[in-house]
Amino acid sequence: MGFFDKLKEAGNKLNKASSLTPEEKEERKQAKIALKAEVILEEPIKFVSGHELVGASGFGSRIYQLKDNTVIFGLNNPDHFWITGIEFAGPRYHEIQTTKSKSDTKGKSKTKKHRHGLGGAVIGTILAPGVGTVAGAIVGSHSGKDKTKGSSSTIGEASTITSQIEDDSSTIVKLTNAATDENVQIILLTKTRDYQRLMSFHVNMEVINKDDSDDHSESSSRTSANPKTDTLSSSPVEEIRKYKQLLDDGIITAEEFSTKKKQLLGL
Repeated sequence: MGFFDKLKEAGNKLNKASSLTPEEKEERKQAKIALKAEVILEEPIKFVSGHELVGASGFGSRIYQLKDNTVIFGLNNPDHFWITGIEFAGPRYHEIQTTKSKSDTKGKSKTKKHRHGLGGAVIGTILAPGVGTVAGAIVGSHSGKDKTKGSSSTIGEASTITSQIEDDSSTIVKLTNAATDENVQIILLTKTRDYQRLMSFHVNMEVINKDDSDDHSESSSRTSANPKTDTLSSSPVEEIRKYKQLLDDGIITAEEFSTKKKQLLGL
């Protein structure tokens, strides 16, 4: 069922509810309250298929178990079912990888100072007055920029982490209608945790055993349809062979053998 079909179904239910008289609405409200009081377990579920078989909406659905151990899929005049089996398809996973890294930088540096320029004091001797010749040494402070040399290295580490993420799987829930004894099954979208929650619901073994008993009785009735065939395929045949051996050994007469044979065959 597509999205628009679901909207249409919800609209039909809304229209049906709006057509009720005030008395009917009040009656439905009280019935819903009374039914809610009977709930002992409740879980949200997602349908893959089968919601129409149990009268569920198909989206935003819930399963309720009542005090009498029947389950329902809504609180407005629902059908009641017995759970007769819960089968999980098993978990499904996909892997993701995450890489983490860290680094540490180590280094050393060295600064060298360069001297240059003529700034400073002049010390000398005036050799010839008036000539202005200066001889001497130049003594002064340095000026300019310092030059820095250095080196560094980076040490890095990386690690990869692999994680498993669970995907949606499916669970088959087998049900028997409590009113009609009709057997149906629904398929739900589940993960492991959803399946474990469903397993907390009561499974009615009496209904299962009753079905098995009915199948056995039907099988027995089919195999017992021809009593003569059953007699021939069971122990009387062996008994006849024993009496035939007694006849061959002269222990019993032919008349006694014939009488016993007819008795064993029900003739």
